[in-house]
Amino acid sequence: MPSNQAYTDYLAQSKAPMLNALYAAPIPLEVLSTGLRLWVKVFTLSDGRLYPDDIIITLATIVAVGECIVGLLLGAPHGLGRHIEAVTPDDMAMFLKGDYIFSHFYDVAIATTKLAILALYHRIFAITMFRRLTIWTAAVVLVWLLGMEVTLGFGCRPIKAWWGAAEGACVNKVAFTYATNIVNIVLDVWIFLMPIPTIFKLRTGQHKKISLAFLFSVGLGTCAISAVRLKYVFSAGTRDFTWEMTGLGILSAWEPCGGILCANLPVVYRYIVQVASQLKASIAQCSAQGEVKTHSSVSPSQRLMQHDWVQLPAENMGLSTVVVHNRHPVQTPGRTEPCELGSLPWSGIKVQQSIHQQREW
Repeated sequence: MPSNQAYTDYLAQSKAPMLNALYAAPIPLEVLSTGLRLWVKVFTLSDGRLYPDDIIITLATIVAVGECIVGLLLGAPHGLGRHIEAVTPDDMAMFLKGDYIFSHFYDVAIATTKLAILALYHRIFAITMFRRLTIWTAAVVLVWLLGMEVTLGFGCRPIKAWWGAAEGACVNKVAFTYATNIVNIVLDVWIFLMPIPTIFKLRTGQHKKISLAFLFSVGLGTCAISAVRLKYVFSAGTRDFTWEMTGLGILSAWEPCGGILCANLPVVYRYIVQVASQLKASIAQCSAQGEVKTHSSVSPSQRLMQHDWVQLPAENMGLSTVVVHNRHPVQTPGRTEPCELGSLPWSGIKVQQSIHQQREW
């Protein structure tokens, strides 16, 4: 028999801080990712239109955020992450209600994410056979979602039996979760591999084909989350399930998040690359400016700052005219005031060379 102190320590064990952190983290990722997608579509593209895939991924994001909120409100505060002996009957009832609601949010989130990806395929791949394939796959996803929701909705008869408020017969939760998870993995693999043959038939360079294939198949990483989640499915049937289901709950929140990030990536990828290139160019420009200032033959009394313009003697740089971005006018030898030549982009350095031609008659 364990000592009283050992039993007290056992009951005091809690995964609540980890649960709350990992339920909260997907929310900003999902919102920012989809928000960036909508901003790119509306404000940076010429037509500024939203298409069905944009609407569906927005719905998926709302549902996925709702799933995380349910986990935060009805998970750890009511016993998830604690040993079952430390959970009161009232908390147990609230936790089981939360598990029921959480499961509905999870089903809808992963299904709508799949539908958003298929809608994107249908829009950008203008090939009749491929579009028919996406429609049939979307029909399978809808049937799968309907089957999960009906089974889950009538999982116990009466439904109050799910959280122990009444006597009744319930579906085998472990078998149901295991079956839906297997179908989920198969659908994920199929959906993310669908465009690969079409991409490699495009009339473009091999390097670009590989890049596009990688971009559209990166979502296979979410299959890894589904596969790991499969490992924790059996925790729902253990005696100490409030403690053992921690991993299942966390992965159930992160799986839709991974799908949403992968669904948004093909849309925002080019914009992110452009911003990164501009940032890199700005950093390189700043570095080049610092190097020019460091190695310039201008004396310390002639050192320049930013935001105004002075014209330096051409012989200093071996050029006809050199214009440097300055802050304040600087008095140079033999000049009473600087020569202002107009503005350039911030931290810019402009070099002008003039050629004078003299003709003798």
